[in-house]
Amino acid sequence: MKFKRQESHATHPNVVPLIDVIMCLIIFFMLVARIGVSSGEDASIKIPYAALGREIKSLDNTLLVNVKEVNGRAEVTSQIDSSNGKGRETLVLEGGGNGRRLVDVLKRLRWGDDLRAGESRPSGRDNPDLKLIIRGDSDMNFGTLQQVLLAAAEANVTSLNFQTTQKAPKG
Repeated sequence: MKFKRQESHATHPNVVPLIDVIMCLIIFFMLVARIGVSSGEDASIKIPYAALGREIKSLDNTLLVNVKEVNGRAEVTSQIDSSNGKGRETLVLEGGGNGRRLVDVLKRLRWGDDLRAGESRPSGRDNPDLKLIIRGDSDMNFGTLQQVLLAAAEANVTSLNFQTTQKAPKG
């Protein structure tokens, strides 16, 4: 009895398992890339309720600051690009303590390294489109928020927004 040998398909390798592996890798990297994105929001801040509002679609060219009152003093924090180029770092922006002053950070983002109006930025112009989003705690005094507004005015930031929620408070 003679057995016939089946022809091999060695000239056409099966690529279906390769496609499955590549699809799994693509999904994995998409999920990991989204997890690593942070805007610097402080989860301990209770955002105030507002009946009207508008959703901001793009956060390009935007600085988000968290403002809350701690022991009667304003605590302003934000996540800004670090000067050493090693990613992003969270800084305390109010004067005193270890951090830089809020007005100095806003002036540097608005006017460039020379902190004056003029064409000193590497892109060839100042940054008049700088946007500031304030995440203020709903329980803080207006005097605390006033310091942030004065710093924005001194740095000539013209686009200012307050983050609110449309969920009505319970009770």
